Amino acid sequence: MKLGELLVREGKLSSADVEETLKGQAIFGGRFGTNLVEMGLLDENELAMYLGRKTGVPYARPEQFLEIPPQVIQVITDEVAKKYRVIPLSLTNRKLALAMADPFDFAAIDEISFATGYIVVPHIAPELRIVSALEKYYRVRRELRYISVAGGGRARNRLTPQASPAAAPAAQAAAVPQPAPAAAPRAQAEPEEIDIFELAPLEEVETFSDLEGLGAEPFTPAVASWQAPVAAEPDFSLEGLLRGLTEAPDRQSIGEVVVGYLGRQYSRAALFLVKGDRVNGWVAHAGGKPLPEVERLSIALQEPSVLRTVVESKTHYFGSFPLTPCNSTMLTALGVAPSLNQFLAPLVMMGRVVAILYVEGGSKPLDRETHELLKLLGKVSLAFEILILKNKILAT
Repeated sequence: MKLGELLVREGKLSSADVEETLKGQAIFGGRFGTNLVEMGLLDENELAMYLGRKTGVPYARPEQFLEIPPQVIQVITDEVAKKYRVIPLSLTNRKLALAMADPFDFAAIDEISFATGYIVVPHIAPELRIVSALEKYYRVRRELRYISVAGGGRARNRLTPQASPAAAPAAQAAAVPQPAPAAAPRAQAEPEEIDIFELAPLEEVETFSDLEGLGAEPFTPAVASWQAPVAAEPDFSLEGLLRGLTEAPDRQSIGEVVVGYLGRQYSRAALFLVKGDRVNGWVAHAGGKPLPEVERLSIALQEPSVLRTVVESKTHYFGSFPLTPCNSTMLTALGVAPSLNQFLAPLVMMGRVVAILYVEGGSKPLDRETHELLKLLGKVSLAFEILILKNKILAT
């Protein structure tokens, strides 16, 4: 029985809660249970208890993570703990109690048992608890995706559709002052242009006719060969991008294929995730090379920035950035100087902005590329929709 089914049967969740959580999981990643906690539908203790009931494996209690003796922590190396996302809890009579997000990872259990000489007794624990303990005991830096968001993370009321304000040019909607001599940023002004890509409710999706022409290649039977397999080079052509969007197994793959393509077409490209009251760097490329500093970027939406402008206006932004600390921090992480040739656009889902695309055009004037970039963002929204449908199939 799936965790969602168990929680619905027990009356802890409604079917609508499960569907909403699956949508969030497709966008923000992480395990189903992690998203339940972030949305305020369960607390960590409840999640641990239900995970134990679902799997039949003992669950690790919160107090077991508080003060683990150093001699227990030292039983498992930093590399192994990080690789398998496990935390040793206690040692008793040659038995090692091991907290795991996946207690059925027998390869991990076998390797750890062989390396330590102890009998491993798996205890299931929420992913959030494991990640926090890895940071505390093994100095494994927590990904921004798992950093707690003030106010309980993605609260339930934040995921419900909300009325969108009238679409005004982002440059006019900005709440931050512009220096007098600076050129005013420009935004597309035609009222008939739609630059907010919002996923349709799943119950309204009946066909995939809009995806015709983006399908997989015709099937060709495999031919036996004695040659050693050669890893295929990533295809960053437009055709490769579209195929990658239709075949993406998870949200990280969507981000990588989009930024991998745009980072070669333009000076640099990045995607940001909007989570609670912060905007976190997701993935960024410049000239085919990743920009790791962007992945560590986290900007508060309470502070003035162009990211805040895009979130609040739900429309795209083109032009120079106002001189604010947050904008300077973002440009530094992107490794780019202030420029008039910059573009940001929102991806809206469930009534709110969940991601933001950034492109710096370099020698290509982006005012001529706006239509194509918005069109591409529409295809990205379809890729997320496909991913949500896949999650629904796997969850039932």
